[in-house]
Amino acid sequence: MSTSHIDCSVVKTAEIIGEWWSLLILRNAFHGMRTFDAFQRQLDISSSVLSARLKKLTEAGVLQKVPSAADGRSFEYRLTPAGMDLYPVIISLMQWGEKWRPNGKGDRMLLLEKATGEPITGAEVLSSAGQPLKAWEVQVLAGPGADDYVRELVGEDAAVYEY
Repeated sequence: MSTSHIDCSVVKTAEIIGEWWSLLILRNAFHGMRTFDAFQRQLDISSSVLSARLKKLTEAGVLQKVPSAADGRSFEYRLTPAGMDLYPVIISLMQWGEKWRPNGKGDRMLLLEKATGEPITGAEVLSSAGQPLKAWEVQVLAGPGADDYVRELVGEDAAVYEY
């Protein structure tokens, strides 16, 4: 199904990173992985699928393909500023998985602040005063760039999310 006719920021983001291999590639890139061979080995992904995902992430400006400093014949894939901005998304997915799909043995990965060694508190939606907000505490309005699709989604007739 094509979503090209839907002008929604979630749809536009999902078109780039919504495929699960792409999310795993991004996760690995945030852990410092840079080479095709390293991605392929760690993910156990076919070279054709990996090539297609890396190409899509590169064309979208999430990753940048650069010549390897160690070997001028090979390339590395590095996160761009747009890619770096996806870090909270990856962390949120990881935290959701630990909460709602635990393995029963404890957290799979621990995230510590390098400067202090303390655990990070997580990726949250924060108020202007820095307080965590729940979904029902956020009002969504159509912005100046909204089309009829978005106005319908957030309009007065839209259901209010409550617990």
